Formats: sequence, C-alpha cells, structure tokens
Amino acid sequence: MFGLACTNLFNLMKNYNYRQEAEMKKYILSLLVIAIVCVAGCGLKAHNNDSHYINAEQEGNDSEKMLYEILQCFNDKDADRLKGMFAPDIKDKYDIDGQINYAFKMYNGESVYDGEVRNGGIASSTIKDGIYIEKTVDAVLNGIKTNQEETFRITIIRRVVDDANPQAVGLEKIYLQDGDYKAKAVIGKTYRGEETDIRQQNQTVSDDVDDTASIVIRNGKTNRAHVIQNDEESIGKIEQMLQGMSMIPCSEESYDEWNYKYTLSNRKNQFKVMYIFRDGHCCVNDKDNNNTYYTIDDTSTYNELIEFAKSLVD
Repeated sequence: MFGLACTNLFNLMKNYNYRQEAEMKKYILSLLVIAIVCVAGCGLKAHNNDSHYINAEQEGNDSEKMLYEILQCFNDKDADRLKGMFAPDIKDKYDIDGQINYAFKMYNGESVYDGEVRNGGIASSTIKDGIYIEKTVDAVLNGIKTNQEETFRITIIRRVVDDANPQAVGLEKIYLQDGDYKAKAVIGKTYRGEETDIRQQNQTVSDDVDDTASIVIRNGKTNRAHVIQNDEESIGKIEQMLQGMSMIPCSEESYDEWNYKYTLSNRKNQFKVMYIFRDGHCCVNDKDNNNTYYTIDDTSTYNELIEFAKSLVD
C-alpha cells in the first residue's frame, strides 16, 4: 500500500511540472511576441518619411542637395534664388538681402572644386509623445576651391519640424568660412552682435592682407628679375617712392619695349599694381588691368628707382 501511494504521488508531481513548464513556455512566447511588435513599430517610425520621426537618410540627402544649390548661388551671385531658400519667418525677421550681398563680396571667384558634404545630423530637437515637435539639422560643404586660389566651407542649419511655428520651417542659417575656419559671413538667423563681430574681423584681416608683401623688379631687355620679400623696411621705402613720385598724365604710348618694371603683390600673392619705366615715362597698370600713362616730372626719385633696379637686375 505504501509503494502504491508513493507511485501516485510521483505521477501527480510529474504532471504538475509538465503543466508548469507549459505555462512558462506560453509566458515566454507572449513576451517574444510583444518584443517583436515593439521592434516592428519602431522600425516603421524610423522609415516614415515624416520628419516628426527618425529620418536621417532623407534629411541628409536634402541637406546635400541644398548645399550644392547654395554653392551654385554663390558662384552665379544669384541673390534671389538664395533668398528663396530661407524659411518665411527668417526672411521676415532678418535683413537677408544685406546679408547675402555682404557674403557674396567675401566669396571670391567661382568654385573649381565643389568640396565634400558632411552631414552633422540633428542640431537641436524637442520630443513629445514619441515624436519630434521641433527639430533642426546641420550639414557642411567642406574644402571648396575657387579659381582665385581660395578655400571656403559652407555650413547650413535647416529647421525641418516646428509644430509651434510652421513658418520657421526651412533654411535657417548659412555660415561662410575660409579654409582656416575663420568666419567670413553669416546669412539668416544670428545672435546679437554676431554680424558686427564678423565684419570687424574681416576688415582687420582685409587691411592686413592688402599690405604689400613683395616687389618684383625686372629688366626689360634681359628679362632678369629680382624679388624683394620678407623685408618690410625696403618694401615700404620703395612703395613710398613709387606712390610719391611726381608724374604728369600724358597720351597713350607704346610699351612694347621698356627699361624696368616694378610689380607689387599683397600678402596673398595677389597682384596690386605695376610700374613700367621707359626713357623718362611711366605706365601704371592697376589691379583691374587699367593702364594710365605719365611723363616723369620728379626726375630725382625716378633716377633713384632706376639706379636701384640696375643694381639688382643688370
């Protein structure tokens, strides 16, 4: 009797364990189903074309397209097209026309290499109930090369969602920098004093850059040349003599043959002005390639410049 009782008790415990295991399997299966549904739901949000959800690929493509359109506007100096890219709210609050005009002055030439895009992703955002109610994204076009041998980078900030102010959706800001990451111009939304600081910095840099940094003296008969650079004292003295020399305007003359030539360049090695001497006469060629012809009136300064040239290139 005791053995039978033990056998029955064992069978009851075995059946209980089977039922418990089955219930546990059902519980685990239910959790897996819930997890799969959650992941699928997140996946749908991630690929939704609405920017209220995660949509990094599409936003990156849109930023890249806009950056190259902006670059083309800078190349073509197309102010109307560039202004049209900005959000209505930005155009109402800021002097976009004036900002664009100044930025175009800072951007020299046209691009010969359009640079490479780097998407920065989300710059700022606000999330409510699992969706974005405010979001900005940024991107950079880096390494732009122009035919004036200058390098630039363009950074943009786009507002892609703003439920509180739909008029703010669109291009918010363009930031123009040179190859050394120095600010050259800003268009669109700015903080207090930002534009003033940038323009003052550019004025200081511009003044420094335009200083004469080298003078090339050349012999017109032998084509022998001598370069004076890294010598501020000599450069300053020669420039002062050239600018202060008394000359009387005269009619256009032929300079197919000449004696000596002084060519001045700035700190960026950009041409400033050229003085061409021939038998007591001078032709001055400015940076816009305009020629003005003179008869030398101050022969003492002229003779000193000629003797100095002879000592270097004869």
